[in-house]
Amino acid sequence: MLEKTFKQLLMSSNYYTLNKQIVKTLGIEPAFLLTILIEASDGLADDEGWFYQTIETLEDLTGLSRHKQNKIIQDLIEASILIQENRGTPCRRFFKISFQEIENLVFKKTETSLLKIDKLDCKKLTNYSVKKSQTSLLKIDNNKEHNINNINKELNHKEEKAPDDLKKIKEWFKKNEIDFSKKHEDKIIELLKNNSIDYILNLFQGQIDILKNKKDVKNIAAVFSAHLFKGTCEVNLQAIEQKELEQEKIKKEQRKEYKGNDKAMEVFKSLPTEQQLKIEDEIIEEFKNPALREIKKNTEVVFYLMISQKIKEKITELGLLSA
Repeated sequence: MLEKTFKQLLMSSNYYTLNKQIVKTLGIEPAFLLTILIEASDGLADDEGWFYQTIETLEDLTGLSRHKQNKIIQDLIEASILIQENRGTPCRRFFKISFQEIENLVFKKTETSLLKIDKLDCKKLTNYSVKKSQTSLLKIDNNKEHNINNINKELNHKEEKAPDDLKKIKEWFKKNEIDFSKKHEDKIIELLKNNSIDYILNLFQGQIDILKNKKDVKNIAAVFSAHLFKGTCEVNLQAIEQKELEQEKIKKEQRKEYKGNDKAMEVFKSLPTEQQLKIEDEIIEEFKNPALREIKKNTEVVFYLMISQKIKEKITELGLLSA
């Protein structure tokens, strides 16, 4: 599943949308915070996927305290869904989301659900694991031989393309006046195993462009090579700060909307309990999502954040709030 698809699935401009499977796997509050971080990454992340988010901003958006944020973030890091680095002076907290890990953890249909694993003896478990590994690539259709042939063709095609891709990268190194050593070649071959030539060249060019704009970098080729060998990269703080300003502008607009929703919530809470429940039932029915009742039972803050816009619409329709 593509990264963009995850973002579209987990984000919404008017509502906070929580994916049912993610809620089931992680819990409501971690799923909510993860959704907020994905939304932030879409507007703030650099080319490498890193973005900056403060505790105060997250508290403003989610209502989650510093302590609760830290606990959830640590859990997401331990699950390899979130990566955190502290950079710069003063120290800033940067995040990167692993959409691949989200897919692995939540979206892949694994028949080894672990629900019955304690009932399996070692022999059965081993046999099942072997059978699972042998068949996992062949579930596209029932013709196993056809799929194996396709996989072999794809691998052969990659092997045939490798020399041409390596040649293109050597030309790029020459153009940018960077020596191409055996160490460089080994690293590039390793990268080509899991990345396309276009992705690698765009990544390299982005790094060179950042280094060229840094006055304190005297030897661009040396710094570039050092990053390549270490698996690190340069961060364009100016671009990140610009994105932060743009994101803050968006957040200000959202806050205006939230204030309107807050007024609607005040009116809503002043209604008789029976009328409140009737409005909530209508909204849940319109969303066709009975899971909202469970969310309300566990975390009312998240529940009302999710339906606040709808409450505003309902209150306005009843003539209790001016449009």
